[in-house]
Amino acid sequence: MSNTEINLKSLIGDNTREEFLKLLKSKTPFISHGNSEALKDLMSLPFLDSVESLAACWRDTVDVFHPKIADEISKTSIPPEDALHEYKNGSCILFNDVNRIIPEFDLWNQQIRRDIGFSELTYVRNLVYATPAGKGNAPHFDQNFNFVLQLEGTKKWWLAENNTINNPMTRHVIGHPVDDELGRYSAKEFPQSFPADCTEYILEPGSILFVPRGVWHMTEAVTDAVSFNFTFTPPTWIDIAMTALREKLSHSEQWRETVIIDDKGTHNSEFNKLLNGLSADVKNWNAVDFLDITEHQEL
Repeated sequence: MSNTEINLKSLIGDNTREEFLKLLKSKTPFISHGNSEALKDLMSLPFLDSVESLAACWRDTVDVFHPKIADEISKTSIPPEDALHEYKNGSCILFNDVNRIIPEFDLWNQQIRRDIGFSELTYVRNLVYATPAGKGNAPHFDQNFNFVLQLEGTKKWWLAENNTINNPMTRHVIGHPVDDELGRYSAKEFPQSFPADCTEYILEPGSILFVPRGVWHMTEAVTDAVSFNFTFTPPTWIDIAMTALREKLSHSEQWRETVIIDDKGTHNSEFNKLLNGLSADVKNWNAVDFLDITEHQEL
C-alpha cells in the first residue's frame, strides 16, 4: 500500500465539505465521475481486480440473492466458490464487511466518518456487490448512507424522493411487508411500485454515486458489474439519548433493580418513583452531558 489517504474529499468530487453536508441533510443524491486517481490505492488492490480474485481470498460465506426478488431480504449465505458459480449463472452476490481484509479500510472508513461529522457510534462497513448483466437490486430504501464506487462494468441506478417517510430507522423493499416499528411511526401507506418521478444515473469504472438515507433506489447492470460501497449507519438522536441514559442510570442501584411484575400492581408505584426522580433530574441535563458519554474524539 502507498501512503495515499482516502478521505471524504476522495469521494465527493468537486463538492466542498459544506456543499456535501447540504446535500446530505437535504437527502439529495449526486454522482461524480473520474475518481480513479483519488481512489487508486483502493482500485488497485489485487483482490478487487475481479470477482474471481475476491472469491479466491475470501474466508467467509457470500450472500446470494434470490433471482426473483434480488434483495437481501431473500438471500442464502454459501461458500465463496459456490457463490461464484451462482454469479456466473446469473445471480447477484454480496461480499459483506470487506473492511475485515486489510487494516487500511477501517482507517479510511473512520477518517471519512470524522470528516463528515458522524458520531463515534456510527456503524461503518464496506460491501462489494457483483451483479450479472441484466440483473439488479429490487426497489427499496435504506436506513444508511452509501457511497457507491463502480469498479467494473456499467450499472444503471434509479433514485427517487421518499414522500412516505422521513428519516426511516429500518429499510423497506417495495411490495413486501413493512417492518413493525417502521409501520408504527409512518402515517402514510407505502407505495406498491417505484415512483415514476425518478432520476437515472449511469455508473462506469471510477464513478461514485452518493445515495442518501431513505431515498428510494433500484439498479440494473448493463454489463457484468462490480461495485464497492462505503456504508455508514450513524446513530439517531434517539440512539445517542438511549446510550447515554443507560450509562447515567446504571450508577443508580434502584434503577439496576430486577423488575418483578405482580398482579397487585405494586410495581407501578416503585417505577413511578423512579420516573419522577428522572423527570426532576432531566431538567439539569444538556447536550454536553450526553455527548461526553458517546463521543471521545477531539473536535
